[in-house]
Amino acid sequence: MQFKIVSTRKATSHILAHTIKFKSLVIRKGMILDSEKISLLIKNNINQVYVAIKEKNDYTENLSAKLVAEHISPSSLFKIIISNGRADIFSRKEGLLNINKDKLFKINANQKNIAICTLKNHSIITIGQLVGNVKILPYAIDKKVILKITKDTSIKRIFQISRKTIQKIAIIFTANNIRNLNKIKIFNAVNSRLDKFNLKINVTKYCKHNHKTLSANIKEISKDNIDLVLIYGETSISDASDVVPKSIRDIKGKVISSIMPTDPGNLLLIGKFKKMIIIGVPGCAKSLKRNGFDDILERVCHGEKFNKKKIAEIADGGLYKNIIRKFEEHKKK
Repeated sequence: MQFKIVSTRKATSHILAHTIKFKSLVIRKGMILDSEKISLLIKNNINQVYVAIKEKNDYTENLSAKLVAEHISPSSLFKIIISNGRADIFSRKEGLLNINKDKLFKINANQKNIAICTLKNHSIITIGQLVGNVKILPYAIDKKVILKITKDTSIKRIFQISRKTIQKIAIIFTANNIRNLNKIKIFNAVNSRLDKFNLKINVTKYCKHNHKTLSANIKEISKDNIDLVLIYGETSISDASDVVPKSIRDIKGKVISSIMPTDPGNLLLIGKFKKMIIIGVPGCAKSLKRNGFDDILERVCHGEKFNKKKIAEIADGGLYKNIIRKFEEHKKK
Protein backbone atom coordinates (compact mmCIF):
# COMPACT_ATOMS: atom_id res chain seq x y z
CA MET A 1 0.00 0.00 0.00
CA GLN A 2 1.20 3.48 -0.92
CA PHE A 3 0.30 6.75 0.79
CA LYS A 4 0.71 9.85 -1.38
CA ILE A 5 -0.74 13.21 -2.38
CA VAL A 6 -2.44 13.07 -5.78
CA SER A 7 -4.52 15.32 -7.94
CA THR A 8 -8.17 15.09 -6.89
CA ARG A 9 -9.16 14.39 -10.51
CA LYS A 10 -6.91 11.30 -10.50
CA ALA A 11 -8.01 10.00 -7.09
CA THR A 12 -10.98 7.91 -8.26
CA SER A 13 -11.08 4.43 -6.64
CA HIS A 14 -8.36 5.36 -4.16
CA ILE A 15 -8.87 5.39 -0.37
CA LEU A 16 -9.14 8.77 1.32
CA ALA A 17 -6.34 8.84 3.91
CA HIS A 18 -7.51 11.85 5.96
CA THR A 19 -11.03 13.04 6.82
CA ILE A 20 -12.16 16.15 4.96
CA LYS A 21 -14.84 18.34 6.53
CA PHE A 22 -17.14 20.82 4.83
CA LYS A 23 -19.74 23.03 6.47
CA SER A 24 -22.55 20.52 6.04
CA LEU A 25 -20.73 17.38 4.97
CA VAL A 26 -17.89 15.10 6.06
CA ILE A 27 -15.97 12.67 3.84
CA ARG A 28 -14.35 10.32 6.27
CA LYS A 29 -10.97 8.68 6.00
CA GLY A 30 -11.05 5.11 4.74
CA MET A 31 -13.81 5.80 2.20
CA ILE A 32 -13.35 4.86 -1.45
CA LEU A 33 -13.40 8.00 -3.58
CA ASP A 34 -16.01 7.56 -6.30
CA SER A 35 -16.96 10.04 -9.03
CA GLU A 36 -19.60 11.71 -6.85
CA LYS A 37 -17.13 12.40 -4.03
CA ILE A 38 -14.49 13.57 -6.50
CA SER A 39 -16.95 16.09 -7.96
CA LEU A 40 -17.83 17.31 -4.48
CA LEU A 41 -14.16 17.82 -3.60
CA ILE A 42 -13.45 19.75 -6.79
CA LYS A 43 -16.56 21.86 -6.27
CA ASN A 44 -15.16 22.84 -2.86
CA ASN A 45 -11.76 23.74 -4.32
CA ILE A 46 -9.99 20.65 -2.99
CA ASN A 47 -7.54 20.07 -5.81
CA GLN A 48 -5.24 17.59 -4.06
CA VAL A 49 -5.93 14.81 -1.60
CA TYR A 50 -3.86 12.47 0.51
CA VAL A 51 -4.81 8.93 -0.48
CA ALA A 52 -3.94 5.31 0.19
CA ILE A 53 -3.43 3.29 -2.96
CA LYS A 54 -4.07 -0.44 -2.65
CA GLU A 55 -1.58 -2.61 -4.49
CA LYS A 56 -2.08 -5.94 -6.23
CA ASN A 57 -0.89 -8.15 -3.35
CA ASP A 58 -2.61 -6.25 -0.55
CA TYR A 59 -5.34 -7.55 1.73
CA THR A 60 -7.85 -4.93 2.92
CA GLU A 61 -7.75 -3.84 6.55
CA ASN A 62 -10.96 -5.72 7.35
CA LEU A 63 -9.84 -8.97 5.72
CA SER A 64 -6.46 -8.69 7.46
CA ALA A 65 -8.08 -8.13 10.85
CA LYS A 66 -10.46 -11.04 10.28
CA LEU A 67 -7.72 -13.51 9.33
CA VAL A 68 -5.49 -12.60 12.28
CA ALA A 69 -8.40 -12.70 14.75
CA GLU A 70 -9.52 -16.11 13.48
CA HIS A 71 -5.98 -17.44 13.87
CA ILE A 72 -5.64 -16.40 17.50
CA SER A 73 -9.16 -17.24 18.73
CA PRO A 74 -10.92 -20.59 18.10
CA SER A 75 -14.36 -20.12 16.49
CA SER A 76 -15.96 -22.61 18.88
CA LEU A 77 -15.29 -20.20 21.76
CA PHE A 78 -15.33 -16.77 20.15
CA LYS A 79 -17.31 -14.69 17.65
CA ILE A 80 -15.57 -12.03 15.56
CA ILE A 81 -17.17 -8.77 14.39
CA ILE A 82 -15.20 -6.57 11.99
CA SER A 83 -15.41 -2.84 11.33
CA ASN A 84 -12.94 -0.16 10.19
CA GLY A 85 -9.89 -2.41 10.33
CA ARG A 86 -10.73 -3.71 13.80
CA ALA A 87 -11.82 -7.25 14.63
CA ASP A 88 -13.61 -7.36 17.98
CA ILE A 89 -13.49 -10.77 19.66
CA PHE A 90 -16.54 -11.76 21.71
CA SER A 91 -16.96 -14.78 23.97
CA ARG A 92 -19.44 -17.48 22.97
CA LYS A 93 -19.16 -19.11 26.40
CA GLU A 94 -18.77 -18.16 30.03
CA GLY A 95 -15.79 -19.06 32.15
CA LEU A 96 -12.26 -17.97 32.96
CA LEU A 97 -10.34 -16.19 30.21
CA ASN A 98 -6.89 -17.67 29.65
CA ILE A 99 -4.43 -15.71 27.55
CA ASN A 100 -1.08 -17.05 26.40
CA LYS A 101 0.91 -13.94 27.20
CA ASP A 102 4.08 -15.15 25.44
CA LYS A 103 2.16 -15.54 22.16
CA LEU A 104 0.41 -12.20 22.64
CA PHE A 105 3.67 -10.37 23.32
CA LYS A 106 5.38 -12.07 20.38
CA ILE A 107 2.87 -10.95 17.77
CA ASN A 108 2.67 -7.40 19.14
CA ALA A 109 6.46 -7.07 19.31
CA ASN A 110 7.04 -8.32 15.76
CA GLN A 111 4.35 -6.35 13.91
CA LYS A 112 4.54 -2.63 13.16
CA ASN A 113 1.06 -2.35 11.65
CA ILE A 114 -0.96 -4.76 13.82
CA ALA A 115 -1.97 -4.37 17.46
CA ILE A 116 -3.80 -6.88 19.67
CA CYS A 117 -5.20 -5.97 23.07
CA THR A 118 -7.09 -8.07 25.62
CA LEU A 119 -8.86 -8.09 28.92
CA LYS A 120 -6.72 -8.87 31.94
CA ASN A 121 -5.66 -12.51 32.00
CA HIS A 122 -7.83 -14.78 34.21
CA SER A 123 -10.86 -12.48 33.99
CA ILE A 124 -14.23 -14.08 34.64
CA ILE A 125 -16.23 -13.57 31.44
CA THR A 126 -19.84 -13.98 30.36
CA ILE A 127 -21.41 -14.95 27.03
CA GLY A 128 -21.23 -12.08 24.56
CA GLN A 129 -18.48 -10.21 26.43
CA LEU A 130 -15.76 -8.43 24.48
CA VAL A 131 -12.42 -10.04 25.43
CA GLY A 132 -10.02 -8.44 22.97
CA ASN A 133 -9.49 -7.08 19.50
CA VAL A 134 -7.14 -6.92 16.54
CA LYS A 135 -6.49 -3.50 14.97
CA ILE A 136 -4.88 -3.02 11.55
CA LEU A 137 -3.19 0.37 11.19
CA PRO A 138 -3.06 0.92 7.41
CA TYR A 139 -6.00 0.47 5.05
CA ALA A 140 -4.37 -2.60 3.53
CA ILE A 141 -1.40 -4.88 4.25
CA ASP A 142 0.73 -6.99 1.95
CA LYS A 143 -0.85 -10.44 2.08
CA LYS A 144 2.59 -12.01 2.70
CA VAL A 145 2.60 -10.39 6.15
CA ILE A 146 -0.85 -11.75 7.01
CA LEU A 147 -0.16 -15.23 5.61
CA LYS A 148 3.07 -15.42 7.60
CA ILE A 149 1.05 -14.79 10.77
CA THR A 150 -1.73 -17.24 9.95
CA LYS A 151 0.75 -20.00 9.12
CA ASP A 152 2.69 -19.51 12.35
CA THR A 153 1.40 -22.18 14.75
CA SER A 154 3.49 -20.75 17.59
CA ILE A 155 1.04 -17.83 17.89
CA LYS A 156 -2.15 -19.77 17.22
CA ARG A 157 -4.98 -19.71 19.78
CA ILE A 158 -3.85 -16.92 22.08
CA PHE A 159 -7.30 -16.98 23.72
CA GLN A 160 -8.91 -19.90 25.53
CA ILE A 161 -11.81 -20.19 27.99
CA SER A 162 -11.68 -22.50 31.01
CA ARG A 163 -15.01 -23.87 32.17
CA LYS A 164 -15.91 -24.66 35.78
CA THR A 165 -14.45 -27.90 37.08
CA ILE A 166 -15.57 -27.53 40.69
CA GLN A 167 -19.09 -28.68 41.50
CA LYS A 168 -19.32 -29.36 45.23
CA ILE A 169 -17.81 -27.07 47.88
CA ALA A 170 -17.52 -27.43 51.64
CA ILE A 171 -16.40 -25.02 54.32
CA ILE A 172 -14.94 -25.95 57.71
CA PHE A 173 -14.97 -23.38 60.50
CA THR A 174 -12.43 -24.02 63.24
CA ALA A 175 -12.63 -22.40 66.67
CA ASN A 176 -12.20 -23.46 70.26
CA ASN A 177 -15.34 -21.45 70.98
CA ILE A 178 -17.45 -21.37 67.82
CA ARG A 179 -19.75 -18.71 69.26
CA ASN A 180 -16.92 -16.20 69.11
CA LEU A 181 -16.39 -16.76 65.37
CA ASN A 182 -18.09 -14.37 62.94
CA LYS A 183 -19.05 -17.24 60.65
CA ILE A 184 -22.11 -15.62 59.05
CA LYS A 185 -20.10 -12.76 57.56
CA ILE A 186 -17.45 -15.00 56.00
CA PHE A 187 -20.08 -17.51 54.83
CA ASN A 188 -22.05 -14.79 53.03
CA ALA A 189 -18.94 -13.15 51.57
CA VAL A 190 -17.68 -16.45 50.11
CA ASN A 191 -21.10 -17.35 48.71
CA SER A 192 -21.34 -13.91 47.12
CA ARG A 193 -18.09 -14.59 45.27
CA LEU A 194 -19.14 -18.09 44.20
CA ASP A 195 -22.48 -16.82 42.95
CA LYS A 196 -20.68 -14.95 40.15
CA PHE A 197 -20.00 -18.29 38.50
CA ASN A 198 -23.11 -20.13 39.70
CA LEU A 199 -21.55 -22.06 42.59
CA LYS A 200 -22.32 -22.11 46.30
CA ILE A 201 -21.18 -23.70 49.56
CA ASN A 202 -22.89 -27.10 49.77
CA VAL A 203 -21.59 -28.44 53.10
CA THR A 204 -20.73 -26.61 56.33
CA LYS A 205 -18.83 -28.13 59.26
CA TYR A 206 -17.45 -26.88 62.59
CA CYS A 207 -14.59 -28.24 64.64
CA LYS A 208 -12.04 -27.33 67.32
CA HIS A 209 -8.99 -25.36 66.23
CA ASN A 210 -6.38 -28.09 66.58
CA HIS A 211 -4.66 -30.18 63.93
CA LYS A 212 -5.95 -33.60 65.03
CA THR A 213 -9.61 -32.58 64.98
CA LEU A 214 -9.20 -30.69 61.72
CA SER A 215 -7.39 -33.63 60.10
CA ALA A 216 -10.29 -35.91 61.02
CA ASN A 217 -12.81 -33.48 59.53
CA ILE A 218 -10.86 -33.13 56.28
CA LYS A 219 -10.74 -36.91 55.91
CA GLU A 220 -14.43 -37.23 56.69
CA ILE A 221 -15.50 -34.50 54.28
CA SER A 222 -13.44 -35.99 51.44
CA LYS A 223 -15.84 -38.97 51.43
CA ASP A 224 -18.74 -36.73 50.33
CA ASN A 225 -17.43 -36.13 46.77
CA ILE A 226 -16.29 -32.64 47.73
CA ASP A 227 -14.16 -30.96 45.06
CA LEU A 228 -13.04 -27.98 47.12
CA VAL A 229 -12.88 -27.46 50.87
CA LEU A 230 -12.42 -24.00 52.38
CA ILE A 231 -10.99 -23.80 55.89
CA TYR A 232 -11.63 -20.70 57.93
CA GLY A 233 -9.95 -20.68 61.34
CA GLU A 234 -10.40 -18.54 64.39
CA THR A 235 -6.81 -17.38 63.87
CA SER A 236 -4.89 -16.80 60.66
CA ILE A 237 -2.10 -19.13 59.55
CA SER A 238 1.10 -17.73 61.03
CA ASP A 239 3.61 -20.45 60.21
CA ALA A 240 4.14 -23.28 57.72
CA SER A 241 3.65 -25.70 60.64
CA ASP A 242 0.53 -24.01 62.01
CA VAL A 243 -2.75 -25.87 62.63
CA VAL A 244 -4.12 -25.87 59.05
CA PRO A 245 -0.93 -26.90 57.16
CA LYS A 246 -0.04 -29.45 59.86
CA SER A 247 -3.50 -31.02 59.66
CA ILE A 248 -3.08 -31.51 55.89
CA ARG A 249 0.38 -33.03 56.17
CA ASP A 250 -0.67 -35.33 59.01
CA ILE A 251 -3.11 -37.12 56.69
CA LYS A 252 -0.55 -37.30 53.84
CA GLY A 253 -2.02 -34.36 51.99
CA LYS A 254 0.10 -31.78 50.18
CA VAL A 255 0.59 -28.14 51.08
CA ILE A 256 1.47 -26.31 47.86
CA SER A 257 1.91 -22.98 49.62
CA SER A 258 1.02 -21.54 53.01
CA ILE A 259 1.66 -17.93 52.01
CA MET A 260 0.55 -15.91 49.00
CA PRO A 261 2.31 -12.92 47.33
CA THR A 262 -0.81 -10.74 47.50
CA ASP A 263 -1.86 -8.03 49.91
CA PRO A 264 -4.52 -8.42 51.21
CA GLY A 265 -4.46 -12.19 51.03
CA ASN A 266 -0.93 -13.02 52.21
CA LEU A 267 -2.17 -15.59 54.72
CA LEU A 268 -3.86 -17.88 52.21
CA LEU A 269 -3.01 -21.56 52.01
CA ILE A 270 -3.51 -23.81 49.02
CA GLY A 271 -3.13 -27.57 49.23
CA LYS A 272 -4.60 -30.95 48.30
CA PHE A 273 -5.88 -34.09 49.94
CA LYS A 274 -6.41 -36.92 47.46
CA LYS A 275 -8.45 -35.28 44.65
CA MET A 276 -9.85 -32.55 46.88
CA ILE A 277 -8.41 -29.03 46.70
CA ILE A 278 -7.97 -27.18 49.99
CA ILE A 279 -7.88 -23.42 50.49
CA GLY A 280 -7.03 -21.94 53.86
CA VAL A 281 -9.18 -18.80 53.73
CA PRO A 282 -7.49 -15.54 54.80
CA GLY A 283 -9.21 -13.01 57.03
CA CYS A 284 -9.54 -10.51 54.18
CA ALA A 285 -12.17 -12.78 52.58
CA LYS A 286 -14.71 -11.24 55.01
CA SER A 287 -14.53 -8.10 52.85
CA LEU A 288 -16.17 -8.02 49.43
CA LYS A 289 -13.36 -5.81 48.13
CA ARG A 290 -11.26 -7.73 45.63
CA ASN A 291 -8.13 -9.29 47.11
CA GLY A 292 -5.80 -12.26 46.65
CA PHE A 293 -8.48 -14.73 47.75
CA ASP A 294 -10.57 -13.81 44.69
CA ASP A 295 -7.71 -14.63 42.31
CA ILE A 296 -7.11 -18.07 43.80
CA LEU A 297 -10.78 -18.98 44.25
CA GLU A 298 -11.74 -18.05 40.67
CA ARG A 299 -8.85 -19.89 39.08
CA VAL A 300 -9.21 -22.99 41.26
CA CYS A 301 -12.93 -23.21 40.46
CA HIS A 302 -12.09 -23.12 36.74
CA GLY A 303 -9.55 -25.92 36.78
CA GLU A 304 -6.27 -24.09 37.37
CA LYS A 305 -3.58 -26.41 38.75
CA PHE A 306 -1.34 -24.36 41.00
CA ASN A 307 2.35 -24.88 41.59
CA LYS A 308 5.11 -22.76 43.11
CA LYS A 309 5.80 -20.94 39.83
CA LYS A 310 2.18 -19.93 39.25
CA ILE A 311 1.85 -18.76 42.82
CA ALA A 312 5.02 -16.68 42.46
CA GLU A 313 3.62 -15.05 39.31
CA ILE A 314 0.58 -13.79 41.24
CA ALA A 315 2.93 -11.22 42.81
CA ASP A 316 2.61 -9.21 39.58
CA GLY A 317 -0.56 -7.23 40.32
CA GLY A 318 -0.88 -8.83 43.75
CA LEU A 319 -1.00 -5.52 45.63
CA TYR A 320 -4.67 -4.67 46.12
CA LYS A 321 -4.28 -2.15 48.91
CA ASN A 322 -5.14 1.41 48.04
CA ILE A 323 -3.16 3.32 50.60
CA ILE A 324 -1.92 6.83 49.98
CA ARG A 325 1.11 7.69 52.06
CA LYS A 326 2.33 11.23 52.18
CA PHE A 327 5.98 11.82 52.67
CA GLU A 328 7.05 15.24 53.87
CA GLU A 329 10.50 16.61 53.60
CA HIS A 330 11.40 18.01 56.99
CA LYS A 331 13.43 21.15 56.96
CA LYS A 332 16.58 21.11 59.00
CA LYS A 333 16.46 23.42 61.96
